[in-house]
Amino acid sequence: MRWRNGEHGYGIVTKVLHWSTVALLLGQLAVGYVMDDKPDVPDVDCDPTGEDRSGGDTSDAEEQRLDALEERCEQAHEARAEDTEDAVGSAWSDLWSGDLFGGELTLPGWHVLLGLAIVAIGVARVVWRRTTTLPPWDPRLTATDRVVLHWAERTLLALLFVVPATGIALVVGSDDLVPLHIAAHVCFYVALVAHVGVVVRRRVVGRMLVAPRGH
Repeated sequence: MRWRNGEHGYGIVTKVLHWSTVALLLGQLAVGYVMDDKPDVPDVDCDPTGEDRSGGDTSDAEEQRLDALEERCEQAHEARAEDTEDAVGSAWSDLWSGDLFGGELTLPGWHVLLGLAIVAIGVARVVWRRTTTLPPWDPRLTATDRVVLHWAERTLLALLFVVPATGIALVVGSDDLVPLHIAAHVCFYVALVAHVGVVVRRRVVGRMLVAPRGH
């Protein structure tokens, strides 16, 4: 099998870059959707026993005791919430400080690490595209199919940078980019459906899977 693209079809480097991208994206999406970067802290009812009798049926001393119990409960609940957020934040800080392997890498750490890997492979694909030509279009593809594949591929390649970049920006606290991050995901899925729809319908998936006969 040849390394570069040509009349024979796609070369081994293009195929490795393509399927490596697919594997990284699947891993990134799986981690992203199961990860909880802001875990919920269960609500706690801090009304002490006897609170329903306050307001005239209890003495001032009893009122003060009930208020003190409620205040201590609320403070403890706030402390637990802060501890939970600090635990998540420490995972991010360990990652950014370079302590990737000093301890167990958590899901948030994997999420950022995979995002950086996707950006890296996106750069590699752009560089490789500029150094090798594309093979001829498969004759089974119509003119419309070729236009769809052309723009779907360009969109997917651009989103290899946009989706991870906006995700990393969210990690460092730029919540204003949430709409852009969501929009990038939507565009990614639309372009992916268009791309997969054409290659499956025209049965050209094999061009990126197997070596051509005679090579």
